[in-house]
Amino acid sequence: MSDTGHFAIRAFEAVFNMAGGVERITSLTVTCNHCDATTSSTEGNLLHLPGGTLFRCDDCGCHQAVSNARVSDWQLPRVLGV
Repeated sequence: MSDTGHFAIRAFEAVFNMAGGVERITSLTVTCNHCDATTSSTEGNLLHLPGGTLFRCDDCGCHQAVSNARVSDWQLPRVLGV
């Protein structure tokens, strides 16, 4: 589990570049540190920013951006629900 401040990222899926870095996050499962709800977001619910992704809690609306480079360094399951 990796803590981003407002969220703990439980799992993610991504498109990786040739160097193994995250090119684009396609899904996230996060637990909100504000309301303790767990949310799974797919690419349609994520806002892609240059070099990162913005996501939000479905329950309380808390939101945060995370750097694709930072996600590349985490040792997390890359499949939702794992």
